[in-house]
Amino acid sequence: MDFVAIDFETANSVRSSVCSVGIVKVKNGKIEEEVHTLINPLSEFHYYNTKIHGITEYMVQDAPTFEEYWPNFKQYIDNETIIAHNASFDIGVLRDSLKRIHESEPNFQYGCSYRIAKKVWPNLYNHKLSTVANYLSISLRHHDALEDARASALIALEAMKKTQTNSIQELSVLHKLKLGSPALANKKTPRARKSSGDAFLQSIMAESGPLNTKHPFYGANIVFTGKMVAMTRPIAAQYATNCGAICKGQVDATTNFLVVGDQDLFKYVQGIKSTKMQKVEALIEQGYPIEIVGEQDFLRMVK
Repeated sequence: MDFVAIDFETANSVRSSVCSVGIVKVKNGKIEEEVHTLINPLSEFHYYNTKIHGITEYMVQDAPTFEEYWPNFKQYIDNETIIAHNASFDIGVLRDSLKRIHESEPNFQYGCSYRIAKKVWPNLYNHKLSTVANYLSISLRHHDALEDARASALIALEAMKKTQTNSIQELSVLHKLKLGSPALANKKTPRARKSSGDAFLQSIMAESGPLNTKHPFYGANIVFTGKMVAMTRPIAAQYATNCGAICKGQVDATTNFLVVGDQDLFKYVQGIKSTKMQKVEALIEQGYPIEIVGEQDFLRMVK
């Protein structure tokens, strides 16, 4: 019953913009240590993110950067089992943050308290952290990194208690849940077949000129959906790439923005949603901070 629960808060939609870290170390089924620190992301704070977690640029001006804090953080997760709620998001944040500072990933396994909760308490209305915590009478100040990490740890412990298991590994085997690891993530897996249009968008390179690292699209993964009125999709992708974005063809957990053409945006308001929109809404429901941007707002942002 040893594991480490973690949670990240980010300053904007870029995964590597960590502004807060929560760590809860569990030993023999008991919380042994709790750590919380603010992180200076060296990037812009978006209003949406600050509204969620309450952290501002002023609050982190004297905080360590992720690169400065990494040696301390690494001690807690190296060769450990990690738990997080919607773990794919937190592990994605960790991976992107390590890439940004050119550090390799340590050795660990990770599980997801969201997926665990869905298996152990399948009849709950949903399995958001706040919902599961409330059901289990776990005190929670949501979107505080330490509070979220603690709640995730307690959910995992309650799940083991209910199923009479003694480790995250045993609990995962019981419910046929796979534990992730950096080694598995680095293996080449067959990719979904992409259309030639999607492949072309991903091949677009930024035109000459220095990139604005503070632009909301800098380092962000962008997906387009629907027919655009003011421009073709390749032109829109070129605009986005010139701002430092990475244009992709499919929505997944790494998506930061979904740009919707004006014609489909009108349909969206009426409740008619494309497959990409439906996928984004499902990911947002799970807690992923994906922003839906209309064509006109997109134009204002890139110009």
